[in-house]
Amino acid sequence: MKKIYFSSIIFIFIFQFVVAQNCESERYQKAVFPTSVVTEGLVYSSADVYDVLNIPLEFDFRLDVYEPYGDNLDKRPVVFMFFGGAFVIGDRKHADIVAWCDSLARYGYVAVAVDYRLGLNALSDDSALRATYRGIQDARAAIRYMLEYQNQFRIDPNHIYLGGESAGAIIALHTAFMEEPERFPATYGIPLENFDMGCLDCSGNDFQHAFDIKGVIDLWGGIFGLDIIDANEKIPTLIIHGEDDIIVPYDEGYPFINDFQLTFPYLHSSDAIHIDMNNKNIYNEFYLYPGEGHLFYGLPDGIITFPNDNWEPVWTQGHEFLFKTMQFETPIPLGDTNVNTSQVYTYAVPNNLGSTYCWEVDNGNIISQNGSQIQIQWNGGMGSIAVIETNCIDVVGETSQVLNINSTIDVQDLNTQNQVHLFPTFLNQGESINIEYNHQIINIEIYNNIGQIQGRWNNTNVISTENWAIGIYFVKLKIDDKYYIQKLLIN
Repeated sequence: MKKIYFSSIIFIFIFQFVVAQNCESERYQKAVFPTSVVTEGLVYSSADVYDVLNIPLEFDFRLDVYEPYGDNLDKRPVVFMFFGGAFVIGDRKHADIVAWCDSLARYGYVAVAVDYRLGLNALSDDSALRATYRGIQDARAAIRYMLEYQNQFRIDPNHIYLGGESAGAIIALHTAFMEEPERFPATYGIPLENFDMGCLDCSGNDFQHAFDIKGVIDLWGGIFGLDIIDANEKIPTLIIHGEDDIIVPYDEGYPFINDFQLTFPYLHSSDAIHIDMNNKNIYNEFYLYPGEGHLFYGLPDGIITFPNDNWEPVWTQGHEFLFKTMQFETPIPLGDTNVNTSQVYTYAVPNNLGSTYCWEVDNGNIISQNGSQIQIQWNGGMGSIAVIETNCIDVVGETSQVLNINSTIDVQDLNTQNQVHLFPTFLNQGESINIEYNHQIINIEIYNNIGQIQGRWNNTNVISTENWAIGIYFVKLKIDDKYYIQKLLIN
């Protein structure tokens, strides 16, 4: 599995990092909602079912929407799940599809169980391609339907996911990666089914919505041509398969070859997809279950054996994959790093609609905060600032890189508040620094402009700059357990 590492910064100065606010959420990582609420039987499509000799038979097709019970978030990611059954049997009420959708809703997603058109000529591989294409058209119609009612169901159109098992996974993969020029030639007509099936979005409903897919969950499915997956289609994909699957071989081959006398096209399955995506630099996770066959987490139709012990690891891999695709790193704040304590400074990150921001500030006072922008007056000495963004779907970003602050105290402020007189601040090379103070103990450190220590002194009044290079220096004073920094210039 690919691991993602986040970079860190090594700082010259060591400081205490203080969290000013708390940004945490377990949504998408745990079942934070007690149950789901289901809206059943919504008609998303009216389309011709599989027919022979061009006899039109139009039926309504339905979907069920699962939402987190009691959720008040304005935008939620949406996951569409498609059942399996070789394009001849099955429906959205399969036990595993219900389990996926209910579990996803409890974790904070909107989940959609979709019925799609079934039927094919089992003796024709071209008919199987046409059946797949009907499923792709139906999947796209279901997505368009949900986007048409996105406000009602409070879904985020920027976070659309597809998942399915077996035939449903084949639909999910092709829907995510197929573009109009990649239509199967069989969709323009074959013997007994000689009508043109139309474009990808030419079936089901008239809703007009463009969309991108954020990720795919492929459970023992495949794709009918690796060239459909383009290198520029960076759609993260989770791939799960049983190594002893004789219905859909885990690597590639003809489905059902050792089981039924059905004619299906050559299928590139999990291992082949995994290798191809690696070669095309598309993020994917591939989990091969040794000794397991097709539908190895339990048969969800007929004599129900679902779920068995394999459901939990498959579900865990599924929801962890989805969460991983949503994670992000908060940008580093922009603003001045060499500052003065007598002024107020503004720091900001890009403002994303619906996001909230938690600022982490050390050794500074927050004067005001307005979302992605904050104003700070620094206390003197070394400080720091970082930020955490929580986006509109309640994903908490990684903490930004820390911006290190060099805070110099104003000379007049230093003199009046602390009875310390440091002069001159603009010196000629070799001239001495004079320090007058009314404190019993004063510690002094001086650094050059790249943070290297120039020297340390205790309770001294005169510091010679003989043999010091021309440039900027920082005098760090410790007075009454507080740090102040004064900038010096030697020319």
